[in-house]
Amino acid sequence: MKRRTLLKAGAAAAGALALPRATPAAGLGTTPELLANDVFPIGFFWPPPAEQTTVARYKQIADAGFTWASSGNDVHNWDRSLAMMRACEANGLVALPSDDRIGGATVCPGWLDSVKRVRDEYAAASPAFTGFRLADEPSPVHYPRFRMIADAVAEAGPTDLTHINLVPLYDTVRIATYRDFLARYVDQFGPSFISYDHYPLLTDNTLRASYFLNWSLVREAGLRANVPTWMYIQAVDHWNLKSPTREELQWQISMSLAYGCQGIQYFTYWTPVGRPDFEFGTALIAKDGRPSRLYHDAAAINTTYLQPIGRQLKHLVSESVVHANEDPLPVGTTRFTPSPQLRSVAGDPVVVGQFRTAVDDGRRWLFVANRSYAANDTAGVTISVQPGIGLVEEFTPGDGQYKAVTVAAGAFGASIGSGAGRLFRLTPAE
Repeated sequence: MKRRTLLKAGAAAAGALALPRATPAAGLGTTPELLANDVFPIGFFWPPPAEQTTVARYKQIADAGFTWASSGNDVHNWDRSLAMMRACEANGLVALPSDDRIGGATVCPGWLDSVKRVRDEYAAASPAFTGFRLADEPSPVHYPRFRMIADAVAEAGPTDLTHINLVPLYDTVRIATYRDFLARYVDQFGPSFISYDHYPLLTDNTLRASYFLNWSLVREAGLRANVPTWMYIQAVDHWNLKSPTREELQWQISMSLAYGCQGIQYFTYWTPVGRPDFEFGTALIAKDGRPSRLYHDAAAINTTYLQPIGRQLKHLVSESVVHANEDPLPVGTTRFTPSPQLRSVAGDPVVVGQFRTAVDDGRRWLFVANRSYAANDTAGVTISVQPGIGLVEEFTPGDGQYKAVTVAAGAFGASIGSGAGRLFRLTPAE
């Protein structure tokens, strides 16, 4: 089903179904391992093809800072997924295979027992197995069936993840429809996390108008359901979408972190070939199998920036996200106003995500991201804190430590590179 028709189908399905609210399907009360551990999940869609499913190719994936791989390309069902899992196992990665006996399971006598047997087959085959990639951008009519499948998988493996990715919002006037679409997903499937894709960088060098609106709606749905949110970022040129620069690649990650994202996925890793939908340019791995510029960009970003900062934010709660010094505001965004922690954010346009611990201990984390992804466009800001803040520290990804920041007259300055962000921790005065 094409994206432009999916939301219409979703609205129709919403009217046709009146199911009770689902509790989280995956885990049956146990959080899936990918969500529970302290590693920030970094994955992708479109893995190496079956003929390139080797230990060496998956070492290349691990070396680039990815933490998990999923089926896709022509890697699907038992034999090819098994090879993928074993290549992951050899390189310290975990795997989300896909299998028609899981995603395509239909209601018939004994069908859920069959799902459990297939799950056990995968789990016994490799310790890299961590759940299933269930569906990509499915029609809402499948949610009840997927819920039963996810429950069966969770009963057999309480820490398994069932991965569904949702269609984005590209139309800024369909806010109510998309909000209902997300609510139906939460109510009828009961996910353990919400994943979606949105590719904002257009070939005319403009930004898709619905980008921040989409993030705000997904963030809202995740907070309401008390589940993490994951995002696919644009990493290959196709259709009217450009090949991102390093700054644009990092910018998508920084914006996502500011909006509370707790898992980043790249679209795509291997360049798709022979596709009937799009002619793809060059992804992280080119059509001839060679690492592209984007591979090296992603490897540096993943290992030196995303993973260390992501680990700090993974188990925190997104309390607010605001845009400072930006006029006009993008659709769906919130302008900065003073908070109990911050008096002002002056200077260049930035996006400020504020976070707290799940059980509020009074501390706050600020992820301050440069709103610009133009090359060499550094943002300078002066952040003024409220009198109740006793200590400001900055997280340094290189050594994983927080270091005290000099605060003079209640304010401190920060210079933030194009597409980048900096993480600060604010502790109340005793």
